Amino acid sequence: MTDKNQKMKLVHPGKILHMELIEGRNLSIRQIAESIKIAPKAVEDLFKGLIPISSEIAINIASNYGDSSDHFMRLQKNYDLTNTP
Repeated sequence: MTDKNQKMKLVHPGKILHMELIEGRNLSIRQIAESIKIAPKAVEDLFKGLIPISSEIAINIASNYGDSSDHFMRLQKNYDLTNTP
């Protein structure tokens, strides 16, 4: 039985970006890392949900791939709020 107040866990925004950039646009980790000015390892960690989307990363993603930095920050905030114990 599930608790009515139990929060539904959201997907980490890094995983959403993986679907959009790697699967959707066929970009490589290296291409993404260079364009958003972070190390390839950090991109991998972001896509695995191990690190959050920072404001700097959000700005660089938005300026290189469209959408707004606010959109990415909202995704991260909502993820954080629904996935904290």
